[in-house]
Amino acid sequence: MADRHLATTTLSQQFSKETVMPTTSSAISRSRLRRLAAALAAFFLVAAAVAACGKPGGGKEEQAAELLPAAQVDTSNGLRINGELIADKQLWQAAQGHVVNLYSGTGKEAEDLTAARFKAETGLDINLTRLPTNKLAERVLSEHGANKLGADIVRLTDPRAARELAEEGVYVAYQTPFDALLREQHTGVRDTYLNCYYFVNAMGYNNAVIEEDQPTGWHDLIDPKYFGKLGVVAITTGGTINALANFQIDTLGREFLVKQGQQDPRIFDSTSTEVDALARGEIAIASLSFNNAFAAELAGAPITLVVPEEGISASENLMGMTANGVANPAARVFMNWTMSKSGQSFAAAQGFVPARTDIPQVKSGPYQLPKADSPQFHLFTEQEFAEFAARDEKWWKEAFRYMG
Repeated sequence: MADRHLATTTLSQQFSKETVMPTTSSAISRSRLRRLAAALAAFFLVAAAVAACGKPGGGKEEQAAELLPAAQVDTSNGLRINGELIADKQLWQAAQGHVVNLYSGTGKEAEDLTAARFKAETGLDINLTRLPTNKLAERVLSEHGANKLGADIVRLTDPRAARELAEEGVYVAYQTPFDALLREQHTGVRDTYLNCYYFVNAMGYNNAVIEEDQPTGWHDLIDPKYFGKLGVVAITTGGTINALANFQIDTLGREFLVKQGQQDPRIFDSTSTEVDALARGEIAIASLSFNNAFAAELAGAPITLVVPEEGISASENLMGMTANGVANPAARVFMNWTMSKSGQSFAAAQGFVPARTDIPQVKSGPYQLPKADSPQFHLFTEQEFAEFAARDEKWWKEAFRYMG
């Protein structure tokens, strides 16, 4: 457990003045609190409407369509999307009536939207099993050892877990039609798994709390005026926060961690609880998962994201096929679609950075994330993870006086 302020609240909890008002409410005008309350009331109405929607996917089809204009789909001779061949006629015909069994450590919101988009473009369904990466890896290895693995495709956020699945024979060789291109672009293709897109961490703030002199860069996190108002996610949560810590150390210096620790920050045990607290105004500013915060902003939360000039941290989302998947034509279509221009563009629209660099840049709402080959894009590679993750975690815990 942390010896600081470990937060566990969620947006599903009852909305009240106590949860809306930041701990430093004396420094915030009543008009700002009213605007915050109004913004959150609208947020809850939108979230409730989405949850109550009776359509399959809980309205995700509409949300997915709003993120990115509809693609041109041609199934006259296989499957082509926006002119790119995803599946030849034989594979396409074989896939009809099959369902993709996807095990994922990626956030459920993102995977639900992905499933909705995939179905809209292919007509094929996805059966999602979602768990945090460490728990998911344990389940996969257990099922595999008992010869009862239910997954066709497994996505993980930690390179160590992905490597273990490969070594244990969970992942099997499969090449998408874009394999040569992906290898040429150095996107992270291994023998039995690959990087499908990148998670990124940036920063954001509550725009109903901070209305003037709004944050523009990483150094705002250590501005004394945000003492007691900063939120961070514990480094023990996984690979994406390891990547953020390494980026901050390399780009801004180890002292930057120390100065954040001196801000009396709230330390969260997950990205989702941090974003929830930011939406409620319990914190005013945070380093955060871009995709998660963007999803909350889309739902009406008073959150503004910042892509600092110094850049963003990035880590891989690793995906591989199982023997079940290779035998399932629908799973092969999904694997191909994920690495197609259409699948990659939709990942960008959700707030990820595509693995492929040969597609036009796609905005995430009003935001433009840097491409994977940009100087602003700081990837924490598998080799760097092995070399620096333990050191960075030690330094992070020391800086934030965290005992977790």
